[in-house]
Amino acid sequence: MVDKMYASLEGGKTAIPDELIPRDPEDGTELMPWVRHPGFLEKSKYNEQYRMIRQFLDHWSGKKILFIELGVGRMTPMFIQEPFWQLTYQLPFAYYISINPKDALLPEAFEDKGHAIQEGIAEVFRDAVKLKEEENQSKD
Repeated sequence: MVDKMYASLEGGKTAIPDELIPRDPEDGTELMPWVRHPGFLEKSKYNEQYRMIRQFLDHWSGKKILFIELGVGRMTPMFIQEPFWQLTYQLPFAYYISINPKDALLPEAFEDKGHAIQEGIAEVFRDAVKLKEEENQSKD
């Protein structure tokens, strides 16, 4: 496919013919390279998931919400980190926890509404279980 598109540019042409542009088999829209922007995710599954999270947030926005980010890196912060940060900042009873050995971040704007844990997920959960067991033993 790429070879055909490249060949169509011979002789100084600067546009690829429409018939060589890859298209989505569902709706015929032009496909795009894998790039970091919201457009590459917006299909029926994305729209359904977006509707569900909107309903969840509309229902719970005035109540306590905990956003837990597990192992999210910095490659595409606009899809997980930044929306969680924005929601934590905006929602009055939201709290945010990031767990990542090197990329756990907490913006200063809401440092009183979150916690960044720079450890591996397995260690954090192992420690949480240990603390809970110790708490239960002290009650006995």
